[in-house]
Amino acid sequence: MLIFSILQIIQDSINDIFEKYHAMMKSLAYSILKDYQLAEDAMQEALLALSANMDKIDNIDSNRSKNFIYTVTKNKSLNLLKKELSEKSVQFFDEERLNNIEGDLDVQVFCNEFGFSDQVLNALSQLDEIDKDIIIYKFGAGYNGREISKLIGRDPDYVYKRLQRAIQKLQKIL
Repeated sequence: MLIFSILQIIQDSINDIFEKYHAMMKSLAYSILKDYQLAEDAMQEALLALSANMDKIDNIDSNRSKNFIYTVTKNKSLNLLKKELSEKSVQFFDEERLNNIEGDLDVQVFCNEFGFSDQVLNALSQLDEIDKDIIIYKFGAGYNGREISKLIGRDPDYVYKRLQRAIQKLQKIL
């Protein structure tokens, strides 16, 4: 009976997330995939990933949770786009284009919530999107490398290397 209660709580939480963030998730997924059906698929994958990571969502109304939901949706959409492009035998894959999609992680939310200075915000704006996401989740939200790797759908070694490079870039900028 306890298992069923836990599953019901998770299902209710996912339903709440869906109701509150459906429009944001669908808009983001469509802006990346440019296909309504693929956007729906990405949204479903994001909700499935969120259900497996409910421990990361303390309050669905918090900015931290919103950014987490945004990042999971973005990464699931990008993964689906990569899969679609590889299935179409595309020779060149411009990952930089994907990192410059419309709608970024809301850095201002982290500034307000975690106290990044204007100088740090300016420096962050000069980083690649993936580097910015990693820095914000590491130092703004307090996630560890393994958690970040799950959030962005990459290997922990990849996250560690990108984090080190991003820190070096920030040091040069600052």
